[in-house]
Amino acid sequence: MARKRTVSGYSGYTILVVDDQEETLISTQLLLQKEGHQVLTSASGEEAMTLFCPGKVALILVDYFMPGVSGETVVQEIRKRDEDVQIVLITGYAGEKPPREMLRQLDIQGYHDKTDGPERLLLWVDAALKAYTQLKTVRQAEQEVAISRAQLRFLSARLLQLQEEEREQISRELHDHFGQLLTAVMMAIEWVQYRCPKSLKALSDRLEDAIGLLQEGIQYTRQLSATMRPSVLKRLGLTSALQEYVTEFERRSSLSVKFSSDDIERMVAPGSAIHLYRIVQEALTNVARHAKATEVRIDLKHADQKLVVSVTDDGRGFDVKAVSDPHAVGLVGLEERAWIVGGTLEVHSILGEGTTVILEVPLTHSEGNCEEEPGSYM
Repeated sequence: MARKRTVSGYSGYTILVVDDQEETLISTQLLLQKEGHQVLTSASGEEAMTLFCPGKVALILVDYFMPGVSGETVVQEIRKRDEDVQIVLITGYAGEKPPREMLRQLDIQGYHDKTDGPERLLLWVDAALKAYTQLKTVRQAEQEVAISRAQLRFLSARLLQLQEEEREQISRELHDHFGQLLTAVMMAIEWVQYRCPKSLKALSDRLEDAIGLLQEGIQYTRQLSATMRPSVLKRLGLTSALQEYVTEFERRSSLSVKFSSDDIERMVAPGSAIHLYRIVQEALTNVARHAKATEVRIDLKHADQKLVVSVTDDGRGFDVKAVSDPHAVGLVGLEERAWIVGGTLEVHSILGEGTTVILEVPLTHSEGNCEEEPGSYM
């Protein structure tokens, strides 16, 4: 049955026809133009590769046997430049059919024998163009997803930046206002206690207790302020800030923490340091809350142009795939920060044997060239 044509106007597709026989070029060009396609023609493989423009041509019909550059070579070279263009090999001589395995390796969409006639060729063309359209739809969807991910990454980075700014403001208020207020109240109570008659021992004892509670509150406020705004991070760098935090964490949690670090200060951009600090901080918090561990090891290493940060505990472990596990919930924040600094986060855990969190961040900046402003990775 002859193929029914219902074409009116330009189809929107550009097809490149490559054949060393002039009469074949002309007849194929006329056939395709009647279908509404824009047609480019080339009499040699060399010319075809010069004429071909990635992203502009939807389909290539290429003769398999040509003098000079063969159809096989044309396909191989064009595939290096465009993965989406549809390609149909054509031949017209008995005994010329290429091996089946070679056709598979060439990544083509069809093979047409000229003796099968123009109707058969048009069926190949229609099938290839439909596949091209579907592929373009997929590519567009992938691009939209990539754009959405980039927007999400930007918004996530901005949210974390605002969170850090809010933490810094709260920390300042705790230190400069609330801490001073507690100190003033303690001094007032000490004044009263100093002037309290010895006969009122019970009152003096209560005042002493109040002073002790205030001292504890002042100390806690200072610790909370330092946790929310690690000022040492700006003054002395990531390693010193983490060492200070680890010391305080060890005191509060009663866990044994072993900390080691290579000389990485000049390799870490200021915009990344706060995120790396928070990742270790959150990892330790998860250990304290959920792991039931006795020992934690933190390592900061420089290897293969990457900064590798690992936090390992000897706790109970958990099922990483069980996202409903409270231990796993905290991983979301870690992954977001790792994403922002362009790194990758892996979690390895075995029930009863502990957990290891590994962060790898590419060191794209040369040593001593980390003058970016905070947020430069965002």
